[in-house]
Amino acid sequence: MIKIKNYDKDKQKIIFFTDMSVGLANAIRRSVLEIPIMAIDEVEIIKNDSALYDEILAHRIGLIPIKTGSVKETKFKLVEIGPKMVISENIKPDTGSESKLPIVLLDKDQEIEIVCNVKLGKGIEHIKYSPGLIYYRHSLDNEILDFVNINDEGEVSYDEEEILNKKLSENKIKDIKSVKNLNELEFNIESWGQIEVKEIFLKSIETLSDNLDELNKNIK
Repeated sequence: MIKIKNYDKDKQKIIFFTDMSVGLANAIRRSVLEIPIMAIDEVEIIKNDSALYDEILAHRIGLIPIKTGSVKETKFKLVEIGPKMVISENIKPDTGSESKLPIVLLDKDQEIEIVCNVKLGKGIEHIKYSPGLIYYRHSLDNEILDFVNINDEGEVSYDEEEILNKKLSENKIKDIKSVKNLNELEFNIESWGQIEVKEIFLKSIETLSDNLDELNKNIK
């Protein structure tokens, strides 16, 4: 059974503690890159008087979060005249994301005119389709982790001679020897803005389940 405690969240990040196995946590983490996410796929630069090369401008625009699910448009435009800082909020129609990311600084009379095409994709194809980041770590003191070995089941072992040779304090040695099983992980989820942070976790599990079902069918 997976137990979740000390649940804490905001719009872009969730942190919770769980006793799920490292293997399961890693499978969920990897499944994030298989969630369908909307992103800018093609950029047509009609005019660019800015100091940035077209390739740099296109790269910046390609990484702007597009709200997946709520945005129905597949074509966006960015037409601006300086002096001003052009930000992601200037893209029309609205991308649906609350992020206000800087794109390029325009001097007086400098202009940009850009047309962007958007499509659904997955992070395994390109990182711009990644909805966010999942990572986990053992919730033990890092100083203790330096002196123990942990297998995939979370079982902890240590070399007694090694910790004695380190001339550690008696309390530190006692702490190390008291660790029998590392059964608690600190689980972190961050959203880039395309989907809500809670959805990242749920859709990662859904994707993992679908892949396991497909594997089961192929084995039969």
